[in-house]
Amino acid sequence: MSFELASRGSKNARRQIKGRNAVDAKEIAALADRIVEGRRSKTTMDWLADATASLSEADAYKVQFAVHDKLEAAGWKLAGWKVAFAVPAQYEPLKLSGPAFAGLYTSGIKQSGVVFEKGWPLKAGVECEMVARMGKDVPAGTEYTAQSIMAFVSNLYCGMEVVENRYGDVSKLGGPGRIVDDVLQAACVVGTEIKDWQKTDFVNVKGRSEFEGKEIGAGPGSNVMGGAMISLAWLANRLIANGKQLKAGDMILTGSVHPPQFLPGPGVAKTEFVGLGGAEITVK
Repeated sequence: MSFELASRGSKNARRQIKGRNAVDAKEIAALADRIVEGRRSKTTMDWLADATASLSEADAYKVQFAVHDKLEAAGWKLAGWKVAFAVPAQYEPLKLSGPAFAGLYTSGIKQSGVVFEKGWPLKAGVECEMVARMGKDVPAGTEYTAQSIMAFVSNLYCGMEVVENRYGDVSKLGGPGRIVDDVLQAACVVGTEIKDWQKTDFVNVKGRSEFEGKEIGAGPGSNVMGGAMISLAWLANRLIANGKQLKAGDMILTGSVHPPQFLPGPGVAKTEFVGLGGAEITVK
């Protein structure tokens, strides 16, 4: 399946789930306020599943953007974006029309080797992803493809997304409920820089994650919408469709080769793209 063109993504996004109710600006602001309070206080938001049970996919993004605005007003700064639910097996059970996107913050951009002290993330999980640094703004006016988006990338890294379960029972949280709160995002860990990254076999490269030396997840690059540059082009197109854009300096988590793997406790977790490098964290 190809996700390269914005027109396809935007059409999918308009196909909302029957029975989902539209919400007004006041309700969007109120829900965003509750989420912001939960994020800033690092407390479990076990109420979010019920609060978003009837929320549409389109309104979920309105809430997400409101959360971004409120967190930035409180001193947080957006540092980029992430691609989530890269394959149908991930987004279809959540009743979403396709993959999703969410924001990253400067406080969550970490270098490989970072140590997370006890207390945050609330319950950590890891995903094996490539991280792109944008070298130029990506303007509106065209539909980007895997080939054309490459000209806007300055660097590509082996990396890791750290997600957190800040909801109690995350299995109760639907797709819109995940979108409103940046799809479990906690940190973007930047690992080995990939030299001559344009020559990477994005389809066949193998990514894997391990915890305390034991493999916990793996998959080919093709699991990311067919390849990391395809997912990056999809993200560029979807942001433009929502009145936003990728900007120079943005850090982008391009999507995981495997579903999130939650860690059983403290220890060392690693991700690797075989033959290219990896990233490592320690959770206390």
